[in-house]
Amino acid sequence: MQLLPGIIIAGYLLSTIFVRNMLIGKLVEDRKKTFFYLIILLSFFLFAFYTYNLISQTKGFDFNASLSLTLLVINFLFCLFMFTKPIYHLGLILFPITAFIILVTLFYKTGSTPAALTNNNLQLHILSSFISYGFLGLAGIEAMLLLFQERKLRHVKDSSLAISLPPIEVMEKVMFDLIVIGFILLTVSLLSGAPFILGDNNFFLMQKIIFSLISWITFAYLLFKRFSSGVRGTKAAHLTLSGITFLFIAYLGTRLFFELL
Repeated sequence: MQLLPGIIIAGYLLSTIFVRNMLIGKLVEDRKKTFFYLIILLSFFLFAFYTYNLISQTKGFDFNASLSLTLLVINFLFCLFMFTKPIYHLGLILFPITAFIILVTLFYKTGSTPAALTNNNLQLHILSSFISYGFLGLAGIEAMLLLFQERKLRHVKDSSLAISLPPIEVMEKVMFDLIVIGFILLTVSLLSGAPFILGDNNFFLMQKIIFSLISWITFAYLLFKRFSSGVRGTKAAHLTLSGITFLFIAYLGTRLFFELL
């Protein structure tokens, strides 16, 4: 089983190089682009198989399985939209993170009992949660690249990569499109999960809902400022990163904390 994650990591690192070459104009031949797309899709399907094995081995969702599934959803959305939206530059951050997460799942082992999905009524909550994490996760990556671009554009001669990224206006539009969809799904997730969480005195679930609500409020404020006063640039990017950070703590952070106890 150690061979499979090694192949996936190599595939994602190779894909990162391809993305960089596409951005700086070194990958213009259709044959090379086709090979790039094949590597991404192959890496994704192998990653899906690896994640399935993680979930099967634990018979539930421990930290490793949850982390892997979250990244899998983000990669799925990337693969789904990379042919129709100007988002392939997100691979500069997404692919190395994915490779790193696979390494984490290889070396971090937990002896705690994973959370099993035994209640069918939670299916809507679980599905909307992971998909919202996917959209908002991509928005967070876009925010990081947006901050990088704005910082480097002040020193154009020192950063050929920054000037090869899409225009800031395009990146902002993509980021807010992702946030709107992710925010709607996050709202569905909170509403569908609230009856089960409020009826349970589980401390882990209460921590989860509190940080999720903070994240929801952050994104609600960001969208309000966007449509009321046209907030953009570094302020919008920082608010996006704040929201995704709280969302990460809400699920993965609290789960890791309780597994380490």
